[in-house]
Amino acid sequence: MDQMMRERQLARLRYYKERLELTYKDISDRSGVPESTVKKILTGTTKNPKHRTFCEIEEALGIKHVLEEIAEETPDLRMQYGYARTDGTSALDTIDYERANNGEMTLDDYYALPEDRRVELIDGVFYDMASPTSTHQMIVSEASFQINAFIKKNKGKCVTFVSPMDVQLDRDLKTMLEPDLFVVCDRNKITEHYIFGAPDFIIEVVSPSSRLNDYVLKLWKYANSGVREYWIIDYKKDLVRTFFFDDDDIDPVDYTLRDDIPVRIYDGKLTINLQGTVIK
Repeated sequence: MDQMMRERQLARLRYYKERLELTYKDISDRSGVPESTVKKILTGTTKNPKHRTFCEIEEALGIKHVLEEIAEETPDLRMQYGYARTDGTSALDTIDYERANNGEMTLDDYYALPEDRRVELIDGVFYDMASPTSTHQMIVSEASFQINAFIKKNKGKCVTFVSPMDVQLDRDLKTMLEPDLFVVCDRNKITEHYIFGAPDFIIEVVSPSSRLNDYVLKLWKYANSGVREYWIIDYKKDLVRTFFFDDDDIDPVDYTLRDDIPVRIYDGKLTINLQGTVIK
């Protein structure tokens, strides 16, 4: 099991532990797994728990039963959760999330998805996430490097994250995002497995499947959730569109990847230049 899948499974277990208000001892009593083992697995101390032990904890938390209830309440999603199989592939690949889900999905549904499926949950609707291109990764890596170097040099308190890292943007049960790159300055928002609240600075790198979300839906979400600064990097157009929501005038300011682009949460003391990151 790779790291991302293991983290998603652990996040799901922790979520249901909190949802059901269970202690480690409660789970131990229900599962027969020693309390110390339960604690080590759920806190991530045990890096490679035995599959059988993992399943015993899942059973104790009633996750299978919860997922079956969800499927019964929403029959059209039965295939989505992988309960039924036809040719060995999940019908999740063919679902039009926006029409199928009608804005009714929650974190229960998010954590019920197959471990290898990357989606974002926005206002109760699932949006699929395409695999990043090499240029996408180079842009995120370079921007992250320059931001981290600035923070370290200035002994700053902010922390930089890159996807995959969950952000519970609205602190509710209907939105969970994975921004490409973001900076959090309030460390109280940082938990072990997700960010609880709005980051200060977010960068999204546009892909063909994310264009509408990045320019419209996420722009609106970020502007109204407490994000201070948002960049949309559209490398196919050699465009970096920047928004600074702390100003009364939030009209975008556009740059190219060759420009020294000021980061306004740092009053322009940090500039980012992304020249050379695009694969021709």
